[in-house]
Amino acid sequence: MRKWFNQKISRQIMSAFYLILITLSVSSIAAYFYTNHQVMDAKKSLDAISERQERATTLWDNWQSLQYEMRGYIVFGDDAVLDLVEEKTAALEKETKWFEQNGTYRADQLYASDVRALYTSYTTFVMPSLIKYVKAKQDGTVDEAFLQMPSLTSMMPQVKRDPNRKFKMNASDSETMRQNVNTMESVFTNYRTDLQAKEMMAKDKLVKQTKYAEWIWLINLLVLFFVILLIIRPFIERTTRQIQLLSKESKLLAQGQHTAPLIPISRADEIGELSKSFHQMATALTDNKHRLMSSNDNLEQALQLTLRNEAHLKIRNQLTETLASRDTVTAYPAVIEKMVEITDSTNGSLIFKEGTTVTNIISHAMTEQEQDELISTIEPVIRKARKDRVPHTAQFAERSFAVTPVLDASTDEIIAYIYLMRLHRPFDRQEQEELAAFARQLALSLLRMRTFDEIGREREKSARLLNSIRESILYIEPDGPMQLINRPLLDLFNHPSATDSKADWLIEVDDSITSLKYQVDQLPEFERYLRQTFVHRETGEGITFSIDHETRFIKTYSEEIHYGGKFRGILLVLRDVTNEVEVDRIKNELVSTISHELRTPLSSIYGFTELMIQRDLPANRQKKYLAAVHSETERLSLLINDFLDLQRMEANHQEYTFEPFDLIPMIKDLKQLHSLSSSAHDIQILSDVPVQIIQGDSKKIRQLFGNLINNAIKYSPAGGPIEIRLEEHHDRMTVAITDHGIGIPASAMSELFQKFYRVDNSDTRKIGGTGLGLSICREIARAHDGEIHVESIEGQGSTFTVELPLNPPPPL
Repeated sequence: MRKWFNQKISRQIMSAFYLILITLSVSSIAAYFYTNHQVMDAKKSLDAISERQERATTLWDNWQSLQYEMRGYIVFGDDAVLDLVEEKTAALEKETKWFEQNGTYRADQLYASDVRALYTSYTTFVMPSLIKYVKAKQDGTVDEAFLQMPSLTSMMPQVKRDPNRKFKMNASDSETMRQNVNTMESVFTNYRTDLQAKEMMAKDKLVKQTKYAEWIWLINLLVLFFVILLIIRPFIERTTRQIQLLSKESKLLAQGQHTAPLIPISRADEIGELSKSFHQMATALTDNKHRLMSSNDNLEQALQLTLRNEAHLKIRNQLTETLASRDTVTAYPAVIEKMVEITDSTNGSLIFKEGTTVTNIISHAMTEQEQDELISTIEPVIRKARKDRVPHTAQFAERSFAVTPVLDASTDEIIAYIYLMRLHRPFDRQEQEELAAFARQLALSLLRMRTFDEIGREREKSARLLNSIRESILYIEPDGPMQLINRPLLDLFNHPSATDSKADWLIEVDDSITSLKYQVDQLPEFERYLRQTFVHRETGEGITFSIDHETRFIKTYSEEIHYGGKFRGILLVLRDVTNEVEVDRIKNELVSTISHELRTPLSSIYGFTELMIQRDLPANRQKKYLAAVHSETERLSLLINDFLDLQRMEANHQEYTFEPFDLIPMIKDLKQLHSLSSSAHDIQILSDVPVQIIQGDSKKIRQLFGNLINNAIKYSPAGGPIEIRLEEHHDRMTVAITDHGIGIPASAMSELFQKFYRVDNSDTRKIGGTGLGLSICREIARAHDGEIHVESIEGQGSTFTVELPLNPPPPL
């Protein structure tokens, strides 16, 4: 076996290769299966946690919807609402059963138990008593303007109560019952917090397993390194050492000093066979050395002739390659230089012309004076060449001239001349034929250059046209190598090379362009669309998708490109529709906001007027209901006025009456007005300046500060001080209104003054509003050449600062 192994170097090399391959494969497969198993376990855990989070959120939404529908039923008494109540009850039952049947964790079981207990208490006690109470009011049995807990308690079903039940719905006051019902929020929050903790543990586990995998791969590389170091490296050194010895023998042979072999001829592999052959060759060379010496002079002469012919042929080939090159304008000096060298000329020129006008002369080995006198010197030869369309020669004293016309084969028009001059020896017929051949090659080169220039101009024009349109374009030939995009596509995806100076050309698709697809939010759908378009050739209207987390929205369509009587490629057009999507979003928010904000006062107006129509009420009760209707109507009027004010401001139709007035009395009046409406807040005015005269519309300025003070009261529900600080800085007046309420999250600061925007959290959700007040305040401030900005710390309060220009005092 060892003898068979040593007979071939290829067997030794392949054995070493197979050893490396087997070692790398075994360790890599083991590392792969270990890593894959750990990653799949972590993924299953994360998927289970994600499913529970989604179902818990759905259960919470259904619970909120059930309470909302029950409140609507209490207010309106519409039996159709009971159908919605039954649907929400069924949905709650479905989600509750899922948690009871799939409770893997202790938190799942506790959550399912709490939800079941709350669900049972609410559907067993609260819902039946509320339905019975509404029926009693409809029948006239109960005559109460508002829901009274004793009446509701008396209508609760007489069902046997579990003394150990967690949520007890037989409380004697509404606050206790409300707290029991709202306990669901804390149950949901605790459960979601527990799921988040489990999710973080699963992710930490996945990170640890990834680190273990990295160590496994490192060990794998170390094993491979030691195999190479201990097994492969000695074999390579042994083989290269033997080859070096053979090379040394070759050098000794070349120097005539070769004697005994340095490598043992007893080797059985290819090196041994090569050594035997080398010594046989050395012996034969020694025998023939003397015979070769006699013919050395003849061979040297033949070699010199061959070298001269080879050099001459090399120059001719270089000239041919230069003429065949595309960039012939820069190659013309080399062309005339090669022609001078081939023909053993003294100097030469390429004379370019259009019609009868010489446009350019490119010379070699000529002075500026000789070049200036060239045309007049060879004019007779040029006339003969122009007339006969063939090369012509002439001789003056010891100088010989050759002028060869370069003809356009399509029009037979002379486009250039080749001029050569040499001393003592005229140009023979064979040289004139070679010059004619060179002239034809040069003509083809010139025509090709013109064609390339025209193609280049057309490509530049097409590229400029495609780069000038706003739509982004991707052109792909499925059966060809061409894949191009225009500059707007790079701008659309914010590609780093979008600002490249080469903006006049189309860009070829490379890896950096292909990676742009990973900015698409709906990547699987987008890849499926690309496959349908470019593989299955399903063209036409495309899809709408977003990129960079809905930073931009893009709509596509595609067309097949046919020319030359056959299908060539597909053109994909991407259009930025972000503005259209934003308009639709704002429209939907407007409809939703109007619907939500107008429904509450309309419901109250409808309910009170219906009571006054259907029942005979005492005068004091009617007056009370009319006062409520008037209050809700005034609220509607304010909402509608806000919408109209914002619309007029955005359309630049808002009219302002500018006149000087003192701001201090206005602020004091607003303080007195809002102090009467809220006894829990202490409004303070801090100002060292007794008079603050500004130029503006006093009604709009009053609306501006009234909105800010009202917001300070609304968003500090626990009460407390509200400071209004007035300061004068040069020619501007600053009014800062500070509250100590719930504050504003940092994430909401950038969008706070956008119309219809409201902070969405548990604290602000209980406070009504349209999201228009701050937007109107900003428009009023800007209309008065002022600014408004805010500083806030969540949970500690906010400060809204308004800067307005002071009215300059009249000249003395």
